[in-house]
Amino acid sequence: MREIVTIQIGNYANFIGSHFWNFQDELLGLAESPESDQVFKNHSLDMDVLYRTGETQQGLLTYTPRMVSVNFQGSLGSVSSRGSLYNQIQAKNMDVMTWKGRVTTHASEPLRRNLFLQSLSEEEQEIVGKANDLDNVNNNSPAEIQDKYIVECLESDVQYWTDFSKVHYHPQSLYELSGLWADIQEFDNYGLGKEAFCGHQHGEEIDDRLRFFVEECDHIQGIQCVVDDAGGFSGVSAMFLESIADEYPNVPVILYNARNPSLHMDSEGRKQAISHYLHDAVSFSRLSELCKLIIPVELPSFSALKTKSLTTPVQCMRLQCTHLLSLLG
Repeated sequence: MREIVTIQIGNYANFIGSHFWNFQDELLGLAESPESDQVFKNHSLDMDVLYRTGETQQGLLTYTPRMVSVNFQGSLGSVSSRGSLYNQIQAKNMDVMTWKGRVTTHASEPLRRNLFLQSLSEEEQEIVGKANDLDNVNNNSPAEIQDKYIVECLESDVQYWTDFSKVHYHPQSLYELSGLWADIQEFDNYGLGKEAFCGHQHGEEIDDRLRFFVEECDHIQGIQCVVDDAGGFSGVSAMFLESIADEYPNVPVILYNARNPSLHMDSEGRKQAISHYLHDAVSFSRLSELCKLIIPVELPSFSALKTKSLTTPVQCMRLQCTHLLSLLG
């Protein structure tokens, strides 16, 4: 087996990655379906290159992407950072011995799953036999109505990259950068990304996530990275790739650097624009030194006017993911 480990760094890269894994999930479903075309039952297509098999504590087999995702804290929406296949670790109550007064805890309500994720959960319950067959027959009409709302939800109400993700992830896959105290607009330069990777032990923890997937490989073929090449995540990517080069010098790395088209439409002053161009130049120069092949993934054929006609970010990311799949093919 010649495995590939996938890395996704940055908010936009994870949106593209979500489309990519949805495509892989569709291929898996078509390959297993007896009604699908024979072209999808190609025995030379080995999904174990990208996926790993595992087992939960309950003895259930799992099949999850061999992937490490890095993004802001709170960027997973309704999905837990430990995924949905394994038991959640309950936070332990920490007694503050130096405080004698009353202690109150304020916790926000977890985000509710959208209609699309709810429908996926219902389908999985039906597959494992938890749904009543009679109810399935009688609920055809409401299901059709619900499908309409699901489509509307995906077209206009996607806030997080997990909102349209069909794939289950391993607990080691999803990593959130905590303690940044900055939103995506402020996390906008190469230096901030380098500081974020080195601070709060983020670098060590991300390295451990990657090491988990690499060490279980029989013979790793390489690492493919999809990263935001502008803003702070370019610095995070560069530091991560430096660590990979030191620890796995013989493992080739292919890099897809994704550029959010909305970055070119933001109105900004001349001084700020020059600063961004300089950071982008430093980012591209450093990233290109740390990989065997770098492939820019953008929408160069779209002018600013045409890009604005793509009404939702998901439409832009879907186009870029299609372009990425054509490159991989």
